[in-house]
Amino acid sequence: MKKVQFIITATILSFGLIISAALLSNAMHNSDKNQNRITVKGVAEKRVKADKAIINIVFSTSNTKLEDAKTNISEKEKAVLEILKSLELKENEYHINNVKIQPNFSDRQQEKETKILNYDVMQSVVIAPKNIERSDEIYEKLQELKLTFNNMEIVKPEYYITSIEKYKKDLLVSATENAEMRAREMLKVNKNEIGELENMTQGQFEILPDKEDSKHVNDEEPNQMYKKLRSVVTATYLIKY
Repeated sequence: MKKVQFIITATILSFGLIISAALLSNAMHNSDKNQNRITVKGVAEKRVKADKAIINIVFSTSNTKLEDAKTNISEKEKAVLEILKSLELKENEYHINNVKIQPNFSDRQQEKETKILNYDVMQSVVIAPKNIERSDEIYEKLQELKLTFNNMEIVKPEYYITSIEKYKKDLLVSATENAEMRAREMLKVNKNEIGELENMTQGQFEILPDKEDSKHVNDEEPNQMYKKLRSVVTATYLIKY
């Protein structure tokens, strides 16, 4: 009986050693596999000048008489156009949107008929100067309207890069090149070489505030003429020993 127990115990121990050896071999294989690769981040940045500027003007009024409200809006529109004319802007550099009229009704339940209390009337003008360098000049000149009219909002110039997709592609290429360069520099320490690119993922593309233009350094990114574009990639390369 003791002999049988000894044989069973020995068999279990042998089986356990086989499993342990297999697990250790697999762990070593995974370790070697990971050590044969290097993962790095590549970054590319570019300072770009916007090629489009937009200045929005919104003016409104409220009146119990619709015709009086329309007259008020018409006077404001005329004043805006006079300033644009004095700045020698062409008609294709601005667009006058349609007048919007919103009647406000009484909500008193005891009234037999629905009654209009007053009218909210609004209009807007969108300015897109061909020479975006004049945007600040135009914006400052339009501020004079606030001295004469109430309910006049003049939004600071917002700048756009219309060919943003082209810059995205160019920066992706540059970020990939930067990742390869970083990998080569890191492997030089142990006198190893970079192998094939195994995997690459594109990270976030960002439009960051510009810090070089002192005139607009404190403005929000949309109000800055210059933008900093940034692209990031993560790349994994095989290592040559």
